[in-house]
Amino acid sequence: MAEDQLDTQTDETAVSAGAAPALLRRKAQAGREEQQARAMSLQKAMRLTLAKVADDLFGMAMATLAVRVETRAGDALDGLFDGAPLMMLLDGPNGQRGAMTFDPLLVGALIQQQTMGRVLADHGGGDRVLTATDAAICVPFLDDLLRRTSALPEAPEDRQWLEGYSFGTRAEDPRLVLMALEAAEYRVMHVTIDIAGGVRQGQLTLCLPLADAVGVAPSAVAEGEGADTPAPALLMDNVLKLNADLNIALARLKMPLRDLGALKAGDLLPLPGSSFDVVTVLTMKGRGVAQGALGQVSGQRAVRLTRSAAPLTQPRRRASDRAELDLPEVQFDRREAAQANAAQAAPAHEATAPALPPDLPDLPDLPELPELPDMSDLPGFGDGDLPELSEREAG
Repeated sequence: MAEDQLDTQTDETAVSAGAAPALLRRKAQAGREEQQARAMSLQKAMRLTLAKVADDLFGMAMATLAVRVETRAGDALDGLFDGAPLMMLLDGPNGQRGAMTFDPLLVGALIQQQTMGRVLADHGGGDRVLTATDAAICVPFLDDLLRRTSALPEAPEDRQWLEGYSFGTRAEDPRLVLMALEAAEYRVMHVTIDIAGGVRQGQLTLCLPLADAVGVAPSAVAEGEGADTPAPALLMDNVLKLNADLNIALARLKMPLRDLGALKAGDLLPLPGSSFDVVTVLTMKGRGVAQGALGQVSGQRAVRLTRSAAPLTQPRRRASDRAELDLPEVQFDRREAAQANAAQAAPAHEATAPALPPDLPDLPDLPELPELPDMSDLPGFGDGDLPELSEREAG
Protein backbone atom coordinates (compact mmCIF):
# COMPACT_ATOMS: atom_id res chain seq x y z
CA MET A 1 0.00 0.00 0.00
CA ALA A 2 2.81 2.39 0.86
CA GLU A 3 4.50 1.52 -2.39
CA ASP A 4 1.30 2.39 -4.37
CA GLN A 5 1.06 5.85 -2.72
CA LEU A 6 4.73 6.50 -3.46
CA ASP A 7 4.25 5.61 -7.14
CA THR A 8 1.18 7.86 -7.40
CA GLN A 9 3.00 10.85 -5.90
CA THR A 10 5.94 10.26 -8.23
CA ASP A 11 3.66 10.23 -11.32
CA GLU A 12 1.87 13.46 -10.23
CA THR A 13 5.20 15.19 -9.68
CA ALA A 14 6.38 14.13 -13.14
CA VAL A 15 3.17 15.37 -14.78
CA SER A 16 3.42 18.70 -12.98
CA ALA A 17 7.06 19.11 -13.99
CA GLY A 18 6.28 18.35 -17.65
CA ALA A 19 3.23 20.67 -17.81
CA ALA A 20 5.02 23.70 -16.41
CA PRO A 21 6.93 24.64 -19.60
CA ALA A 22 3.83 24.19 -21.75
CA LEU A 23 1.81 26.36 -19.40
CA LEU A 24 4.47 29.06 -19.46
CA ARG A 25 4.55 28.96 -23.25
CA ARG A 26 0.78 29.39 -23.43
CA LYS A 27 0.91 32.33 -21.04
CA ALA A 28 3.74 33.95 -23.02
CA GLN A 29 1.90 33.44 -26.29
CA ALA A 30 -1.26 34.96 -24.83
CA GLY A 31 0.79 37.93 -23.66
CA ARG A 32 2.33 38.38 -27.08
CA GLU A 33 -1.07 38.21 -28.77
CA GLU A 34 -2.44 40.79 -26.36
CA GLN A 35 0.55 43.04 -27.00
CA GLN A 36 0.17 42.63 -30.74
CA ALA A 37 -3.52 43.46 -30.48
CA ARG A 38 -2.69 46.70 -28.68
CA ALA A 39 0.31 47.53 -30.88
CA MET A 40 -0.12 49.54 -34.09
CA SER A 41 0.93 47.26 -36.92
CA LEU A 42 1.38 48.35 -40.51
CA GLN A 43 -1.89 46.71 -41.57
CA LYS A 44 -3.82 48.29 -38.73
CA ALA A 45 -2.34 51.71 -39.47
CA MET A 46 -3.51 51.44 -43.08
CA ARG A 47 -7.01 50.38 -42.00
CA LEU A 48 -7.44 53.32 -39.63
CA THR A 49 -5.86 55.95 -41.83
CA LEU A 50 -7.73 55.01 -45.00
CA ALA A 51 -11.13 55.53 -43.39
CA LYS A 52 -10.12 58.81 -41.73
CA VAL A 53 -8.53 60.32 -44.85
CA ALA A 54 -11.57 59.53 -47.02
CA ASP A 55 -13.92 61.07 -44.46
CA ASP A 56 -11.79 64.15 -43.75
CA LEU A 57 -11.06 65.03 -47.39
CA PHE A 58 -14.27 64.12 -49.18
CA GLY A 59 -16.85 63.11 -46.55
CA MET A 60 -16.68 59.65 -48.09
CA ALA A 61 -17.26 56.30 -46.40
CA MET A 62 -14.41 53.83 -46.91
CA ALA A 63 -13.51 50.66 -45.03
CA THR A 64 -10.63 48.26 -45.48
CA LEU A 65 -11.77 44.73 -46.21
CA ALA A 66 -8.37 43.05 -46.48
CA VAL A 67 -4.69 43.96 -46.34
CA ARG A 68 -2.05 41.62 -47.72
CA VAL A 69 1.69 42.32 -47.54
CA GLU A 70 4.34 40.48 -49.51
CA THR A 71 8.01 40.88 -50.37
CA ARG A 72 9.23 40.71 -53.96
CA ALA A 73 12.59 40.99 -55.62
CA GLY A 74 13.14 43.96 -57.90
CA ASP A 75 13.16 41.73 -60.98
CA ALA A 76 9.98 39.88 -59.95
CA LEU A 77 7.48 42.75 -60.24
CA ASP A 78 6.10 41.63 -63.62
CA GLY A 79 2.33 41.40 -63.64
CA LEU A 80 1.94 43.62 -60.59
CA PHE A 81 0.67 46.57 -62.65
CA ASP A 82 -1.54 44.75 -65.16
CA GLY A 83 -5.28 45.33 -65.45
CA ALA A 84 -5.24 48.97 -66.70
CA PRO A 85 -5.00 50.65 -63.29
CA LEU A 86 -4.05 54.26 -62.64
CA MET A 87 -0.27 53.96 -62.21
CA MET A 88 1.54 56.66 -60.25
CA LEU A 89 5.23 56.87 -59.48
CA LEU A 90 6.18 58.11 -56.02
CA ASP A 91 9.16 60.28 -55.09
CA GLY A 92 10.93 59.26 -51.90
CA PRO A 93 13.94 60.36 -49.85
CA ASN A 94 17.41 60.07 -51.35
CA GLY A 95 16.05 59.70 -54.86
CA GLN A 96 14.17 56.47 -54.14
CA ARG A 97 11.17 55.64 -56.31
CA GLY A 98 8.02 53.76 -55.45
CA ALA A 99 4.70 53.10 -57.13
CA MET A 100 1.03 53.08 -56.22
CA THR A 101 -1.91 51.94 -58.35
CA PHE A 102 -5.64 52.63 -58.07
CA ASP A 103 -8.02 50.38 -59.96
CA PRO A 104 -10.69 52.04 -62.19
CA LEU A 105 -13.47 51.44 -59.64
CA LEU A 106 -11.60 53.34 -56.94
CA VAL A 107 -10.71 56.17 -59.33
CA GLY A 108 -14.33 56.45 -60.47
CA ALA A 109 -15.57 56.55 -56.89
CA LEU A 110 -13.17 59.38 -55.98
CA ILE A 111 -14.23 61.37 -59.05
CA GLN A 112 -17.96 60.88 -58.43
CA GLN A 113 -17.67 61.88 -54.77
CA GLN A 114 -15.80 65.09 -55.63
CA THR A 115 -18.04 66.06 -58.57
CA MET A 116 -21.51 64.77 -57.64
CA GLY A 117 -21.19 64.28 -53.88
CA ARG A 118 -22.14 60.60 -54.02
CA VAL A 119 -20.88 57.29 -55.39
CA LEU A 120 -22.90 55.28 -57.92
CA ALA A 121 -22.82 51.55 -58.37
CA ASP A 122 -20.73 50.21 -61.22
CA HIS A 123 -22.82 48.71 -64.03
CA GLY A 124 -19.94 47.67 -66.26
CA GLY A 125 -20.37 50.44 -68.81
CA GLY A 126 -16.93 49.81 -70.29
CA ASP A 127 -13.43 50.71 -69.23
CA ARG A 128 -11.95 53.99 -70.32
CA VAL A 129 -8.35 55.11 -70.53
CA LEU A 130 -7.28 56.84 -67.32
CA THR A 131 -5.66 60.22 -67.89
CA ALA A 132 -3.54 62.79 -66.10
CA THR A 133 -6.75 64.52 -64.97
CA ASP A 134 -7.74 61.38 -63.07
CA ALA A 135 -4.34 61.34 -61.40
CA ALA A 136 -4.66 64.99 -60.39
CA ILE A 137 -7.99 64.25 -58.70
CA CYS A 138 -6.50 61.31 -56.76
CA VAL A 139 -3.26 63.05 -55.68
CA PRO A 140 -4.64 64.69 -52.48
CA PHE A 141 -6.00 61.34 -51.28
CA LEU A 142 -2.72 59.56 -52.08
CA ASP A 143 -0.41 62.09 -50.41
CA ASP A 144 -2.50 62.42 -47.26
CA LEU A 145 -2.82 58.64 -46.96
CA LEU A 146 0.95 58.08 -47.12
CA ARG A 147 1.79 60.99 -44.81
CA ARG A 148 -0.62 60.03 -42.05
CA THR A 149 -0.02 56.29 -42.26
CA SER A 150 3.76 56.64 -41.95
CA ALA A 151 3.47 58.14 -38.45
CA LEU A 152 1.35 55.36 -36.91
CA PRO A 153 3.21 51.99 -37.06
CA GLU A 154 4.96 51.00 -33.87
CA ALA A 155 7.78 49.09 -35.54
CA PRO A 156 10.61 51.40 -36.70
CA GLU A 157 11.12 49.41 -39.89
CA ASP A 158 7.46 49.95 -40.84
CA ARG A 159 7.72 53.70 -40.31
CA GLN A 160 10.93 53.85 -42.32
CA TRP A 161 9.26 51.99 -45.16
CA LEU A 162 6.59 54.70 -45.57
CA GLU A 163 8.44 57.87 -44.58
CA GLY A 164 8.97 60.67 -47.07
CA TYR A 165 7.01 59.38 -50.08
CA SER A 166 4.63 61.50 -52.14
CA PHE A 167 3.17 61.68 -55.64
CA GLY A 168 5.74 62.15 -58.41
CA THR A 169 4.14 61.62 -61.81
CA ARG A 170 1.66 59.45 -63.68
CA ALA A 171 2.94 56.55 -65.77
CA GLU A 172 1.12 55.48 -68.90
CA ASP A 173 2.77 52.10 -69.37
CA PRO A 174 3.64 49.30 -66.90
CA ARG A 175 7.00 49.03 -68.65
CA LEU A 176 7.87 52.59 -67.60
CA VAL A 177 6.99 51.77 -63.99
CA LEU A 178 9.23 48.70 -63.97
CA MET A 179 12.10 50.73 -65.45
CA ALA A 180 11.74 53.35 -62.70
CA LEU A 181 11.81 50.79 -59.86
CA GLU A 182 15.51 49.96 -59.52
CA ALA A 183 15.85 48.71 -55.92
CA ALA A 184 16.85 45.12 -55.19
CA GLU A 185 13.83 44.25 -53.02
CA TYR A 186 10.34 45.68 -52.52
CA ARG A 187 7.54 45.31 -50.05
CA VAL A 188 4.13 45.25 -51.73
CA MET A 189 0.85 46.00 -49.93
CA HIS A 190 -2.49 45.01 -51.50
CA VAL A 191 -5.52 46.75 -49.98
CA THR A 192 -9.13 45.84 -50.80
CA ILE A 193 -11.52 48.70 -50.03
CA ASP A 194 -15.27 48.84 -49.43
CA ILE A 195 -16.64 52.12 -50.81
CA ALA A 196 -19.85 53.87 -49.70
CA GLY A 197 -21.17 50.96 -47.66
CA GLY A 198 -20.92 48.27 -50.29
CA VAL A 199 -21.77 50.33 -53.38
CA ARG A 200 -18.35 49.56 -54.83
CA GLN A 201 -15.19 47.66 -54.01
CA GLY A 202 -11.85 49.10 -55.05
CA GLN A 203 -8.26 48.00 -54.92
CA LEU A 204 -5.03 49.90 -54.33
CA THR A 205 -1.51 48.53 -54.45
CA LEU A 206 1.52 50.14 -52.80
CA CYS A 207 5.03 49.12 -53.84
CA LEU A 208 7.97 50.65 -51.95
CA PRO A 209 11.62 49.57 -51.63
CA LEU A 210 12.80 48.03 -48.39
CA ALA A 211 15.24 50.10 -46.35
CA ASP A 212 17.84 47.31 -46.41
CA ALA A 213 17.52 47.01 -50.19
CA VAL A 214 18.65 50.60 -50.73
CA GLY A 215 21.41 50.49 -48.12
CA VAL A 216 20.34 53.34 -45.79
CA ALA A 217 17.11 53.81 -43.92
CA PRO A 218 15.27 57.01 -44.86
CA SER A 219 14.82 58.09 -41.22
CA ALA A 220 18.48 57.47 -40.42
CA VAL A 221 19.58 59.80 -43.17
CA ALA A 222 17.07 62.44 -42.16
CA GLU A 223 18.22 62.35 -38.52
CA GLY A 224 21.97 62.08 -39.23
CA GLU A 225 24.34 64.94 -38.78
CA GLY A 226 24.77 67.13 -41.81
CA ALA A 227 21.68 65.72 -43.53
CA ASP A 228 20.73 67.82 -46.50
CA THR A 229 17.30 69.41 -46.37
CA PRO A 230 15.33 68.27 -49.45
CA ALA A 231 14.75 71.10 -51.86
CA PRO A 232 11.12 72.14 -52.29
CA ALA A 233 9.41 71.05 -55.46
CA LEU A 234 9.39 73.74 -58.12
CA LEU A 235 6.64 74.47 -60.61
CA MET A 236 9.13 73.98 -63.44
CA ASP A 237 9.85 70.43 -62.27
CA ASN A 238 6.17 69.54 -62.33
CA VAL A 239 5.57 71.20 -65.69
CA LEU A 240 8.49 69.38 -67.31
CA LYS A 241 6.97 66.06 -66.24
CA LEU A 242 3.76 66.72 -68.15
CA ASN A 243 3.16 65.05 -71.49
CA ALA A 244 2.44 67.38 -74.42
CA ASP A 245 1.46 66.26 -77.92
CA LEU A 246 3.27 68.02 -80.76
CA ASN A 247 1.48 67.81 -84.12
CA ILE A 248 3.56 68.65 -87.19
CA ALA A 249 2.37 68.93 -90.81
CA LEU A 250 5.06 68.17 -93.41
CA ALA A 251 2.80 68.86 -96.40
CA ARG A 252 -0.83 69.22 -97.40
CA LEU A 253 -2.33 66.94 -100.03
CA LYS A 254 -5.49 67.18 -102.09
CA MET A 255 -7.05 64.02 -103.49
CA PRO A 256 -10.49 62.89 -104.59
CA LEU A 257 -12.70 61.34 -101.97
CA ARG A 258 -12.68 58.09 -103.95
CA ASP A 259 -8.91 57.81 -103.68
CA LEU A 260 -9.01 58.75 -100.00
CA GLY A 261 -11.48 55.99 -99.25
CA ALA A 262 -9.33 53.46 -101.10
CA LEU A 263 -6.24 54.04 -98.94
CA LYS A 264 -5.00 51.05 -96.96
CA ALA A 265 -2.07 50.14 -94.77
CA GLY A 266 1.18 50.12 -96.71
CA ASP A 267 0.19 52.68 -99.37
CA LEU A 268 2.76 55.35 -100.16
CA LEU A 269 1.74 58.98 -100.37
CA PRO A 270 3.83 61.40 -102.43
CA LEU A 271 4.75 64.57 -100.59
CA PRO A 272 5.31 67.19 -103.29
CA GLY A 273 7.55 70.03 -102.24
CA SER A 274 7.80 68.82 -98.65
CA SER A 275 10.88 69.77 -96.68
CA PHE A 276 11.94 69.16 -93.10
CA ASP A 277 13.18 72.76 -92.97
CA VAL A 278 9.67 74.18 -93.34
CA VAL A 279 7.00 72.46 -91.27
CA THR A 280 3.79 73.72 -89.68
CA VAL A 281 2.95 73.29 -86.01
CA LEU A 282 -0.72 72.41 -85.59
CA THR A 283 -3.16 72.64 -82.72
CA MET A 284 -5.27 69.69 -81.62
CA LYS A 285 -7.95 70.89 -84.06
CA GLY A 286 -5.54 71.06 -86.99
CA ARG A 287 -5.04 74.84 -87.16
CA GLY A 288 -1.55 76.05 -88.00
CA VAL A 289 -0.03 78.28 -85.36
CA ALA A 290 3.70 78.46 -86.16
CA GLN A 291 6.42 77.52 -88.64
CA GLY A 292 9.58 75.66 -87.83
CA ALA A 293 12.28 73.20 -88.87
CA LEU A 294 12.09 69.51 -87.97
CA GLY A 295 15.20 67.81 -86.60
CA GLN A 296 16.41 65.87 -83.59
CA VAL A 297 18.05 66.51 -80.22
CA SER A 298 19.73 63.67 -78.30
CA GLY A 299 18.12 61.12 -80.57
CA GLN A 300 14.58 62.47 -80.16
CA ARG A 301 12.49 64.42 -82.63
CA ALA A 302 12.48 68.17 -82.07
CA VAL A 303 11.15 71.27 -83.80
CA ARG A 304 12.96 74.59 -83.89
CA LEU A 305 10.36 77.35 -84.22
CA THR A 306 10.95 80.14 -86.71
CA ARG A 307 10.56 83.46 -85.01
CA SER A 308 8.72 86.16 -86.90
CA ALA A 309 9.30 89.86 -86.32
CA ALA A 310 6.57 91.07 -84.03
CA PRO A 311 5.02 94.42 -85.10
CA LEU A 312 5.10 97.32 -82.69
CA THR A 313 1.90 97.59 -80.73
CA GLN A 314 2.34 101.35 -80.11
CA PRO A 315 3.94 104.10 -82.21
CA ARG A 316 7.21 105.30 -80.75
CA ARG A 317 6.88 109.06 -81.10
CA ARG A 318 7.60 110.14 -77.54
CA ALA A 319 10.91 111.70 -76.56
CA SER A 320 11.40 108.92 -74.01
CA ASP A 321 11.38 106.36 -76.84
CA ARG A 322 14.31 107.88 -78.71
CA ALA A 323 16.82 106.00 -76.58
CA GLU A 324 15.39 102.72 -77.78
CA LEU A 325 15.27 103.85 -81.41
CA ASP A 326 19.00 104.73 -81.40
CA LEU A 327 18.57 107.75 -83.74
CA PRO A 328 20.61 111.01 -83.84
CA GLU A 329 19.14 114.18 -82.46
CA VAL A 330 17.51 116.36 -85.18
CA GLN A 331 16.42 120.02 -84.64
CA PHE A 332 13.29 120.97 -86.57
CA ASP A 333 12.65 124.51 -87.86
CA ARG A 334 8.92 125.25 -87.90
CA ARG A 335 9.23 127.59 -90.91
CA GLU A 336 11.14 125.02 -92.90
CA ALA A 337 8.57 122.42 -91.94
CA ALA A 338 5.73 124.71 -93.09
CA GLN A 339 7.47 125.35 -96.41
CA ALA A 340 8.07 121.64 -96.86
CA ASN A 341 4.40 120.93 -96.18
CA ALA A 342 3.33 123.62 -98.62
CA ALA A 343 5.61 122.20 -101.27
CA GLN A 344 4.15 118.76 -100.75
CA ALA A 345 0.62 120.18 -100.98
CA ALA A 346 1.31 122.00 -104.31
CA PRO A 347 -0.60 120.64 -107.36
CA ALA A 348 1.15 118.09 -109.42
CA HIS A 349 1.01 120.20 -112.62
CA GLU A 350 2.96 123.02 -110.95
CA ALA A 351 5.70 120.66 -109.95
CA THR A 352 5.93 119.36 -113.49
CA ALA A 353 5.89 122.77 -115.32
CA PRO A 354 8.87 123.27 -117.70
CA ALA A 355 11.59 125.64 -116.59
CA LEU A 356 11.84 129.06 -118.28
CA PRO A 357 14.78 129.77 -120.59
CA PRO A 358 17.62 131.57 -118.81
CA ASP A 359 17.83 134.67 -121.21
CA LEU A 360 14.63 136.43 -122.30
CA PRO A 361 14.47 139.74 -124.26
CA ASP A 362 13.01 142.84 -122.60
CA LEU A 363 9.41 143.59 -123.49
CA PRO A 364 8.81 146.94 -125.28
CA ASP A 365 6.81 149.74 -123.60
CA LEU A 366 3.13 149.28 -124.02
CA PRO A 367 1.11 152.19 -125.53
CA GLU A 368 -1.04 154.31 -123.25
CA LEU A 369 -4.61 153.27 -122.92
CA PRO A 370 -7.29 155.61 -124.26
CA GLU A 371 -9.53 157.49 -121.87
CA LEU A 372 -12.72 155.74 -121.01
CA PRO A 373 -16.02 157.40 -122.01
CA ASP A 374 -18.33 158.98 -119.46
CA MET A 375 -20.77 156.28 -118.36
CA SER A 376 -22.80 158.39 -115.90
CA ASP A 377 -25.73 158.47 -118.25
CA LEU A 378 -26.11 154.71 -118.16
CA PRO A 379 -29.44 153.61 -116.66
CA GLY A 380 -29.27 152.61 -112.99
CA PHE A 381 -25.77 153.99 -112.50
CA GLY A 382 -26.75 156.43 -109.72
CA ASP A 383 -29.14 154.13 -107.94
CA GLY A 384 -26.51 152.32 -105.92
CA ASP A 385 -26.46 153.30 -102.27
CA LEU A 386 -22.77 153.05 -101.43
CA PRO A 387 -21.31 154.07 -98.02
CA GLU A 388 -19.15 157.20 -97.70
CA LEU A 389 -15.45 156.48 -97.28
CA SER A 390 -13.49 158.31 -94.61
CA GLU A 391 -10.38 160.27 -95.49
CA ARG A 392 -8.11 157.52 -94.10
CA GLU A 393 -9.96 154.87 -96.03
CA ALA A 394 -10.03 157.02 -99.16
CA GLY A 395 -6.35 157.82 -98.86
